[in-house]
Amino acid sequence: MLLRFQVTNHASIRDEQELSMIAGDDRPERVQHPVFGTDLHAVPVAAVYGSNASGKSNVIDALKWMKHAVLDSFRRWDPAGGVPRRPFRFRPAPGSHPSTYEIDFVVDGIRYEFGFTVDDEAVLEEWLFYFPEGNRRKLYVREGSAPDTLRFGRWLTGRRKTISELLRPNSLYLSVAAAQNHELLRTLHRWFRDGLRTASDQDFSQRLDFTMKLLRRQFESRGDRETSPDAMTHLLRFADLGVEGLQFQEPDQKLLEEHKRIVAALNEVVGDRVRVDGAPGYRVHVQHRTTDGIFSLTLPEESSGTRTWIGLLGPVLTALSQGSVLAVDELDARLHPYLADALVGMFQAPDVNRSGAQLLFTTHEASLLGNNARTELYRDQIWFTEKDRQTLATRIFPVTDFYVRDSANTRDNLEKRYLSGRYGALPLLDDESLRRLADEISDGGASGAGEVAEEERRQAAGAA
Repeated sequence: MLLRFQVTNHASIRDEQELSMIAGDDRPERVQHPVFGTDLHAVPVAAVYGSNASGKSNVIDALKWMKHAVLDSFRRWDPAGGVPRRPFRFRPAPGSHPSTYEIDFVVDGIRYEFGFTVDDEAVLEEWLFYFPEGNRRKLYVREGSAPDTLRFGRWLTGRRKTISELLRPNSLYLSVAAAQNHELLRTLHRWFRDGLRTASDQDFSQRLDFTMKLLRRQFESRGDRETSPDAMTHLLRFADLGVEGLQFQEPDQKLLEEHKRIVAALNEVVGDRVRVDGAPGYRVHVQHRTTDGIFSLTLPEESSGTRTWIGLLGPVLTALSQGSVLAVDELDARLHPYLADALVGMFQAPDVNRSGAQLLFTTHEASLLGNNARTELYRDQIWFTEKDRQTLATRIFPVTDFYVRDSANTRDNLEKRYLSGRYGALPLLDDESLRRLADEISDGGASGAGEVAEEERRQAAGAA
């Protein structure tokens, strides 16, 4: 389970901000899992609302960056390349301000608190505590970038000193220990790898390949490539996309080898800080049943909504089956509100989410807060982001910061209150700028647009 995430100085997030998945109320209608040794419970879903450019996506991006720091700092970061972070840029000398990431999570029934502070060059601090029977105990604390700054608690056993000798200034001790097969720290490292997944436009191709690999394994277990496995078929048909099933072809091995050769050549010249996208992936065919039979379309021929849903199949099924955390940026993008609502409901419903999976998502879809939503989101599951107009820094805050007189019947008011500006987190449209735009257009100030269009027509005619 994810309990809490705190971040300072990442992208538009300048000052310390925190998002919590700890339940504020007991709601038997939703999945709530207890935290061992405490009276706390974790909510299955948290939604983050806010206007465009308010920093919603940076909440997910900060969580994703922390995950990759844990997974990649020892194995993949250039030893001489410092820390590839994204500090807040809208202030003097942004590189002089460190960034901090901290997370509370539960693995195998035990709560852990892990965090670190970095600057452009190195890890400045790192800490790991755990809470057996509710008592906070130190596993290790690092107070500098050098190995001799590590202080171990007596509860952390294993080859602690040997592992610390491999520590680099820009690598996390947790990453080094996992690479050296430290039993406990490898388990926590695995939670970041498998127990915390993210989904955004930038990683669609990777999510699609993950979905196809899952599909292939299920095909192989059944020995049948003609129809999609049951779970994926049910999820496809549930969405009412007119999709009967999926078929796939393995990536072209010659193209894969050529892509690897190009990447290796680039890395040799410029190092591993450059990422080359576009690796050949699975070729997906989407099956549709009509009165005349079953016909297939390639994935690019499908609607953007169908592609979005197919790209989510693997992460959603894996999260629900394994009880892991799925963080999705812009859940409502290219999905019908009713379908986005239904997806949220899968994680909220005790009869579907039987393994304690969690969904954290950003959205603009206010209808999820309203009376007509299939799934009711409660006040302890709703968060907002807002950007300060002077500093342009993001602030994250929960709806529970606002007093509601009739707390027993808030669902009637949440959507209306949000859209009326009661909670903020809405765009402030500048009507004066709109008036000036209208004047400029009527005065011929936008006539250059016609000239550009005419130039494009001439270029297109010449190309033809």
